[in-house]
Amino acid sequence: MSETAAQHDYLEAARSEDLKLGEVTELGVVTEFEQNIIDSLKGPGAHLLQGARGVGKTTLLRLAEASLDDEFESERTLAVYVNFKTSTLLEGISAGQKSAFQIWINTKILQAVHEKLLILKLLEASGKADPYEKVFGIAGVEQTGTFLTKKLHQIQRLAFASDKAAVEKELGDDFLNNVFDPSFLGGVLKEVVEKFALRRIVLLFDEAAHTFIPAQQEIFFELFKYLQGGHIACKAAVYPTVTSYGRNFELGHDAVVLSMDRYEPAGIGRKLFRNQFREIVDRRLPKSSKKRKEIFSHGELLDLCVDVSTGNPRAFLHILTEVIRNGFSARAVSLAAQSYVDRELLPYHSNLEKRLPKYAAHVRVGMEMLRHYIISEIRKKNRSETKSRYQAAAFTLSVRDVSPNLRLALDILSYSGSLLPKGTVKIANQRTGQRYVVNVALLLSERAFASSDLKQSLDAISLTDYREFSASDSHLETYVAELKAPSDSCPNCSQQLLPNGRFCAHCGCRIDQGSTVISGLLEDSVDVLSISDRLRDRIRPKFPKVGHIVQAEREELMTVDYIKDVRSRMIKNAADEYISG
Repeated sequence: MSETAAQHDYLEAARSEDLKLGEVTELGVVTEFEQNIIDSLKGPGAHLLQGARGVGKTTLLRLAEASLDDEFESERTLAVYVNFKTSTLLEGISAGQKSAFQIWINTKILQAVHEKLLILKLLEASGKADPYEKVFGIAGVEQTGTFLTKKLHQIQRLAFASDKAAVEKELGDDFLNNVFDPSFLGGVLKEVVEKFALRRIVLLFDEAAHTFIPAQQEIFFELFKYLQGGHIACKAAVYPTVTSYGRNFELGHDAVVLSMDRYEPAGIGRKLFRNQFREIVDRRLPKSSKKRKEIFSHGELLDLCVDVSTGNPRAFLHILTEVIRNGFSARAVSLAAQSYVDRELLPYHSNLEKRLPKYAAHVRVGMEMLRHYIISEIRKKNRSETKSRYQAAAFTLSVRDVSPNLRLALDILSYSGSLLPKGTVKIANQRTGQRYVVNVALLLSERAFASSDLKQSLDAISLTDYREFSASDSHLETYVAELKAPSDSCPNCSQQLLPNGRFCAHCGCRIDQGSTVISGLLEDSVDVLSISDRLRDRIRPKFPKVGHIVQAEREELMTVDYIKDVRSRMIKNAADEYISG
């Protein structure tokens, strides 16, 4: 690790986006599990990196990029990382009767490719080697970069502009018509490959399917499929179960899925990810740090923090930071787990009602079912167990018999990190069941284990011991009945709307059929952002709403006392993540 990185405390920089690429490579901890994924991301073919938020998808995409950059002279493979995290702003927005989102993602790809050509010094300052010069009629490498950045800002301004026609005029018909066309983008990329004698371009798409907007997801995967092949390899980070690929994209055929599931509660798997998470801490703190010495002097409690995180690095860093504040003890770990559930997990899941107004009932009822019935049954099983020393943290449901509404509710719970899909197992009557692990911190907060001793409870968890549920379970059917006929919900209060209603009968909010989810998210208080209380308190007077943060430049955030380069990046990333889903 470099002296610069070694001298800083990175423990609270829980998102990979909070770090520069050099910092990612210095702080990233790669085991054989991660290295196999990185190798796939670097190679030919289409891959989807699948995992819940916080498990490290972005880190692996960026590590693959850094590795290909290091090998470029010998391998001639151009790695291009493209982040789509603010795509939600363009929900339902058009530009010259065309999808502003499609124009935006094509422009983002062009910009990212151009920036990488500059980073690797493949472009000359004179601009003579710039393949974009002919395309956009711009003489000069720097001018091309400025041009594309300006166009991206103009496209995003469409989301806020009162005079959209004026913004569309600034964008220009030629630009809109060309960049909207996938064949135009494909042609530019082909010319880049030929001009610079590349073996291939590897496009590493991040946050492409972060948003819950199916129309955007389907547009992206149409483009993904169009570009993939020959000298272009497409990779994308996606979320389990909820990504909408559209009718023309087939998992396994059009792209290979790479799973990020690393959680194991026992045996060699548990030891490996405990060691990995310990190294994460080791790399993020200076060697001389008192905090570092204190953490590693409480090794058993550190391991408990790892176990409680259910294999999620971001959750682990949140829990560990809370333990450090409250003093190291088993009780502090339990309180940190409760705090994580109350302040991160449950609010995030509940907030999905705003993002999924049509499925607000699935969000709400799914969590009620999990907390008040499924976990309750796991608790009964654990406390009545007499022969086995094991404790259950998982449950199963028949693969074939689960209703679509129940499956969707479980899918959304998996997206929020409340559940972890853990493959299929054999269940009663020679059937196959989908196994779900319940978030361990949530189980602890609901007192689902027989022992009050934290270490004893965590040591006893076994994935082979689970509560089986039948699809005909009368209690489950009661919850499913609430989901059978979900109607659209009010974007303001999430109450169900009457069919074709123009106003909400509960709060009186006018229902605009063309309105978007994003407007409500931008009006939310900065208190909803996943940042520390200290950062919220500092920015709230000048930037009280999420929308204020999204529209602000980082330089504006840095006018606030004690908010500089690293913290401004953390705040911007938290706001972008909030509106993205």
